[in-house]
Amino acid sequence: MKFSLYLLVNFFKAFTLISVGSVVFFIIIDFVGNIKMWLLKGMDQVAEYYLNYLPYIIYLVSPVALMLTAIASVGAMARHLEISAMQGAGKSPSKILLPIIIAGAVITVLLFGISERILPNANYRRLEIAETRIEQRKNPRIKEKHQFVFIGSDHSDWYFRYYNGIEKKGQQMSLVLQSNGKPIARYDAKNIEWGDSSWVLSDGWARYFTQDGNLSAYKFRTMDIGKQTSVLPEDIINERQSHEEMNTKQISRRIEILRRSGEDTQKMETQWHFKYSGPVTALVTLVIALSLSHKYKRGGSLSHQFGIGIILTFSYYIVVRVGLQMGENGILEPWLGAWIGHIIYGTVALAMLFRSFRL
Repeated sequence: MKFSLYLLVNFFKAFTLISVGSVVFFIIIDFVGNIKMWLLKGMDQVAEYYLNYLPYIIYLVSPVALMLTAIASVGAMARHLEISAMQGAGKSPSKILLPIIIAGAVITVLLFGISERILPNANYRRLEIAETRIEQRKNPRIKEKHQFVFIGSDHSDWYFRYYNGIEKKGQQMSLVLQSNGKPIARYDAKNIEWGDSSWVLSDGWARYFTQDGNLSAYKFRTMDIGKQTSVLPEDIINERQSHEEMNTKQISRRIEILRRSGEDTQKMETQWHFKYSGPVTALVTLVIALSLSHKYKRGGSLSHQFGIGIILTFSYYIVVRVGLQMGENGILEPWLGAWIGHIIYGTVALAMLFRSFRL
């Protein structure tokens, strides 16, 4: 128990130091690379940008930081024969390394929590501040639309001559509500606006269809239709176009909307699965690093272990990205595109670890 605590303390000391250094290094490189943009913005915006960027940087550098930490801390203990001494006392390598593997699993869960709870809003605000860079992206933010049809998940058909997603207002709209494939109501209004929690129409006509084919109609000045539809403003136009700005629930809703509109959902489905598979990178890289560092090898060196670890980690990143591209382009199923890199390198990591136990 004392050795496990000693092992974890050394591990987390190194992890904290390496993580802080990696984050600082990352911020410096990003700041210098975007210096022209920062010259056009105030220091308060720069500070807010990097404050919102910080969770994403931590998410990105954590797998590499875990790999470097394991090689530095566990590797150093192996070279000082501390792990060999514990093995000589009858403790198996798997039990010695189990606390660190559990710590890696906890960090993986925390990274998933960050990607769900913190990253969506932080990334949204960060990209909003860097507006000039966003405009150069392939998928710019859509803030308004003209003359389009939207199909709701509640069997409602919407037509807008104009709609503004920022103000949540539209002009010259028509809404048809259906039940069992038959229209039950139609609303035509000059203006529509999202109120506190529902849609409010103004200057229009309401028409209701009965089962026997009768029609009743009347003109209204204002009408709240909140209880008749579940469509939200972000369903019609959502500024959060990138998966980095959404959690799994928001991505699922976006997939449903794209499907109803007849658009391709392959990319979003792949990214939905990657929301779950992405954090696993941290645990896999940790296992790879442990397999390289926990056993003392005469003539070996930490630099040699670092080199192998870095090569394996970055090749792992490449395979994951290739898998994502194949999933997004329809070459692989979305779930397989998101998981194939982790399956391959997870298998390799376990094989390396068990092999190191037997040597």
